[in-house]
Amino acid sequence: MMVPQNHQQTLLNQLREITGTTDIQLLQQALQVSNGDLAEAVAFLTEKNAKVPQQDETTYYQTSQVASDRYISVGSQADTNVIDLTGDDKDDLQRAIALSLEESSRAFRETGITDEEQAISRVLEASIAENKASLKRTHTEVWSDSPNPHDRKRIDNCPVGLKNVGNTCWFSAVIQSLFNLLEFQRLVLNYSPPARVHDLPRNQKEHRNLPFMQELRNLFSLMVGSKRKYVDPSRAVEILKDAFKSTESQQIWHQDYRNFRETTIYMVTGLELFQKTSYVEALMYLIYSYQYNKELLSKGLYRGHDEELLGHYRRECLLKLNEQAATMFESGEEPEVTTGLGIMNELVVPCIPLLLVHDTEKDLLAVEDMRNRWCSYLGQEMESNLQEKLTDFLPKLLDCSTEIKSFHDPPKLPLYSTLELCERFSRIMAALGRVPTAGR
Repeated sequence: MMVPQNHQQTLLNQLREITGTTDIQLLQQALQVSNGDLAEAVAFLTEKNAKVPQQDETTYYQTSQVASDRYISVGSQADTNVIDLTGDDKDDLQRAIALSLEESSRAFRETGITDEEQAISRVLEASIAENKASLKRTHTEVWSDSPNPHDRKRIDNCPVGLKNVGNTCWFSAVIQSLFNLLEFQRLVLNYSPPARVHDLPRNQKEHRNLPFMQELRNLFSLMVGSKRKYVDPSRAVEILKDAFKSTESQQIWHQDYRNFRETTIYMVTGLELFQKTSYVEALMYLIYSYQYNKELLSKGLYRGHDEELLGHYRRECLLKLNEQAATMFESGEEPEVTTGLGIMNELVVPCIPLLLVHDTEKDLLAVEDMRNRWCSYLGQEMESNLQEKLTDFLPKLLDCSTEIKSFHDPPKLPLYSTLELCERFSRIMAALGRVPTAGR
């Protein structure tokens, strides 16, 4: 299979960076043998240049050098598979990556499956052990590298960790999760920055992503192929931090997060009250959650919640209240009639312009149903005081204006922790099931 010239050059650059091989003829030979497959090419170069049997660790002794924390390996035979990565020797680093890449590729070729689940299990076990050990350390102790390279050596196929370089557990958790998504891992390892000027990003935000993607590829390469228990993500962390140094961008992000969180609380509270048939209490939560969610969605399709879901329960709540108020009116009892008309005048009627303003079919049908329910009393025999109240009320209900004349203030937000909010959200979504596809 012929590899296009521009794609071949990209592959050559990636091979050179991953394996550290500078011999152009050898790199071209690897691509030719592998038919352009990057993983196969890495395996070929590794087998060609770096296949040395491992020596028993017990034959090694450490020798301290003056004014240096680097250790050298001595013994009857030097073990080139045990690589000291404490210094600045980039050839050692690249060789370690190549060795582990070859092992990973060979295991996948032989079995056709990955040991992803086993790797995750080992990470969890190591994390538990590390947490137990950290509890024994005092607050004044600073976690640092062991000066002995053998203490830092990766054991068997245990996943490579990320060093905490100062309140970066959040970064490690995200990167490890993404790394274990194999398709994402493959895309990152095969990432190549734009080679031509006109392919470069034109806006600052996308241009800022280039160095981070390049560093993320280097980090993923080390996580695949390092012989160390952990690698240092400092460079990637610094690039990411620099992206959020702008005070203005931080304020915008925090405001967007606050708006989304408040909208979620309004929605969850309203849906919970609706499920309990507490329609009077639920209405304002559902009304405000819909309005705030619409503002979120105006900034992007996935910046808010499902608009159809919120629209459905906003409509249903108004219809339930309308029916409840009409039933009270029909009773003819003065307290019931007064309460029913109060619900309509204070809750339902002020919300009708919200259903009319966007002119959606389901909202218009809901308004028509509510009006028809009350217009059905016209011509019926009833006491004069009821007839007078109905005559006074109907013009307000039949007003077609979309102007919002009076409205309630937003209801008070309950105080939920983030975990509690997530749990309540999950429960209410499971309880609601699917929104009906037909009807209102």
